[in-house]
Amino acid sequence: MAGRRSPFPGMDPYLEDPRGWRGVHASFVTYLRDAIAEGLPPRYYARLEDRVYLDAEEPSAFLPDARVVERPGAPRGTGPAVLEADPAITISVEPVELNESFIEILDASTGHRVVSVIELLSPTNKRPDSEGSRSYRKKQEELLASASNLVEIDLLRGGEHVVAVPRAAVLGRRGRYHYLVVIRRASNPYKRTVHALRLETRLPKVGIPLLVGDPDVVVELQPILDRVYEMGSYGTTLDYSRPPSPPFEEEDAAWAASVLSSRA
Repeated sequence: MAGRRSPFPGMDPYLEDPRGWRGVHASFVTYLRDAIAEGLPPRYYARLEDRVYLDAEEPSAFLPDARVVERPGAPRGTGPAVLEADPAITISVEPVELNESFIEILDASTGHRVVSVIELLSPTNKRPDSEGSRSYRKKQEELLASASNLVEIDLLRGGEHVVAVPRAAVLGRRGRYHYLVVIRRASNPYKRTVHALRLETRLPKVGIPLLVGDPDVVVELQPILDRVYEMGSYGTTLDYSRPPSPPFEEEDAAWAASVLSSRA
C-alpha cells in the first residue's frame, strides 16, 4: 500500500502541474459525478458535458525543433558576399483542441431542466487573456444570470482569480488560503457559500444544491481526490524531490518539506 496515498492531507500540490492536469481533471470530474449520482433523489440525474476550445499556449502545443542548420557561405572571390541570417531554432505552435468536462444535474420531471452545474477549474481557465479563460468566464456569466446553481472548485494555487466571489472578501473573512470551493444558489443569487482551504487542510464535505425544497447532496471531496491519486498511480510517477509547479511560497516550503520527509 506504500505510495498509494498522497503524503499531503488535502490537495496534493504536485498534481497541479499543467502538464499533467488534464488527466487529473478528467478523473476527478468523473468520480465526482459518480459520487453525486449516488446521492440524488430519483427525479434527478447527473451527466458529464464538455466545453471545447483551441489553445495555442497549452504545453503540448509547443513543438521545439532545436536543430541548427548552418548553410555554407558564398565561395570567396566569386562576387559580392551574400548576407545570411544567423542560425536559429524553429518552434511550431499548433493550437491544441482542449475538452474540459463539467457536471450538470438535471431534473427529469421538469423537461430535463439544468438544475446545477459543477466546475473544476483548469490552469487554462486561470491564464489571463487566454481562450480558456474567455470560454470559462462566458459560461460563468451565463450561469450567474440563469436559474441554475453553480459550484466552482478551484484546486490550483496559480493563475488569476476567476471564481464568482471577490478575492478580497475571502481574504478579509478567512485570511490567506490556497484553494476554494464556491457555491452560488439560484434561490439566493447574491450570496456565496465559500470553503477557503489551505495546503494542510483536508478537502471538505460540500453541499451540492438542487431545487428549492430538496436537500443538498453532500459529497466528500477528499475521498474523490484520494481515488484520483490511487487509480492514476501518482505515488509512483510524481517526483517529490523537485519543487512542484507552481512552486511553494516561502512560508509553505518548510511545512511541505516536513510532510515529504516523513514519506521517505
